[in-house]
Amino acid sequence: MVRIAIRQSVPTIDPERRVSGRGGYLHPDRDCLAKFARSKVRELRSLRCTLTLDERRHIAERIAELIQNAAGQRQFAEIR
Repeated sequence: MVRIAIRQSVPTIDPERRVSGRGGYLHPDRDCLAKFARSKVRELRSLRCTLTLDERRHIAERIAELIQNAAGQRQFAEIR
């Protein structure tokens, strides 16, 4: 699960789970990310804030990039 936290009124991805304050979790599966990005529900109860569609899409894209980079690093480490 990937943690999303609010830092200075801006939603941020918190992969190390160290940002203080309220946070919500999102499953890193492609289907879950796509569903999150296109969801029409604006209020995230766990974060107690609203996210615009653009913010949701940006978060989903960043999480997908992090997952892809982590997978690439793992494959590179296995080759070495």
